[in-house]
Amino acid sequence: MDRIDALRLFARLAERRSFSAAAQDLKIKQSTASKWVAELEAHLGTSLVERTTRALHLTDAGRRLLARSADVLAAFNELAEEFRAAAPEPAGRLRVSLPDVFGRLYVVPALVPFLKAHPRVEVELIFGDRYVNLVEEGFDVAVRVGVPVDTSARGRKLADSGRTLVASPGYVAARGRPAQPADLKGHDCLVHGQPGAPTVWRFARDGGASAPVSVRGRIAATNSEAVLLLARSGLGIALLADFLLVEDLRKKRLVALLPDYAAPPAPIHALTPPGRYTSTTVRAFVDHLARVIPARLSSS
Repeated sequence: MDRIDALRLFARLAERRSFSAAAQDLKIKQSTASKWVAELEAHLGTSLVERTTRALHLTDAGRRLLARSADVLAAFNELAEEFRAAAPEPAGRLRVSLPDVFGRLYVVPALVPFLKAHPRVEVELIFGDRYVNLVEEGFDVAVRVGVPVDTSARGRKLADSGRTLVASPGYVAARGRPAQPADLKGHDCLVHGQPGAPTVWRFARDGGASAPVSVRGRIAATNSEAVLLLARSGLGIALLADFLLVEDLRKKRLVALLPDYAAPPAPIHALTPPGRYTSTTVRAFVDHLARVIPARLSSS
């Protein structure tokens, strides 16, 4: 058992409260996760978790270990970054968290020339829209669309993606066009986010301050391509990133709504773990994305 990996697993287990979920996040078997925690408990001579048929809880010792493990993992990662930063050229493993849709459409194509130019770099691409903990889960880079929630991470803005309010021609014919943002309260809106969470869209006119409007609908999805398909099928109004809408607007499968109002753009960031050092590989990769992603978005 690698104790650093075991600590990462334990921190993830404390957050997810599930051996199967923590194991899946770290791409190991559930039996391996259970074995690592058992070995960690044996090494420390104390119980760290209590399991019942319904839930998993940390013991007092587990809570103490969790509080200290963040510092241990941060110190180890900083030391590793310090060594990697001294490397003369990009090499070694690069573990990257990517959003499902933007990662597939834009980051993966941008990755191809980077890997061809640096044959000693190995890459792990983990797709998912969940905001990951860079330190605890061992990620070198996370690309995210939207305002980052991890304020401890270092971030480099790669680009902005505009957002457009759209609906299908069929929906507009049946339900009419909203004339102002407040009219959206009377429409079926397709929510891109967690089901049940309050949804607020913001719009500004003529460069003025943006105003919020609470929207709701009977459909919510955590995947933007699913929201796009539902909008295309006439089931509601969606607010989506422009990079998703190019073909649908061109082929008139969707129409833009509220053209006199603008939604705030969605920033696209490359996030790296906190610390003083950035490895040569991470720095080269982020620099490459900063050059390539804006060009790819502008040509869409």
